[in-house]
Amino acid sequence: FCFRPETPTKFSLFPRSPPTRRARMDTLEEPTKSPNPYCLWFSENRERLTRESGSGGAGGVGKLAGQKWRLMSDAAKKPYQTKTADLSKEYAQKMADFVAAGGV
Repeated sequence: FCFRPETPTKFSLFPRSPPTRRARMDTLEEPTKSPNPYCLWFSENRERLTRESGSGGAGGVGKLAGQKWRLMSDAAKKPYQTKTADLSKEYAQKMADFVAAGGV
């Protein structure tokens, strides 16, 4: 048998401990890294590449995307590279704020 008082008590035999580091970390959300230029380009052109490849399979679409990316000129890749640089700066700032707030 377990002893249970008939009236509830105001105190606990096991008081709550202060929040642990893990509990604090659960409230913080770590920023995600910025995608590379290829990933930005691929996400914008995925539907068109899927139609061109003729199959919805990831292998065929990825192979076609890789071939097209390698054939693109540096001038065509430049917008994606600058966007990635901007996103990387944002990520660095968000990560610094995250670490200052107690993140890893």
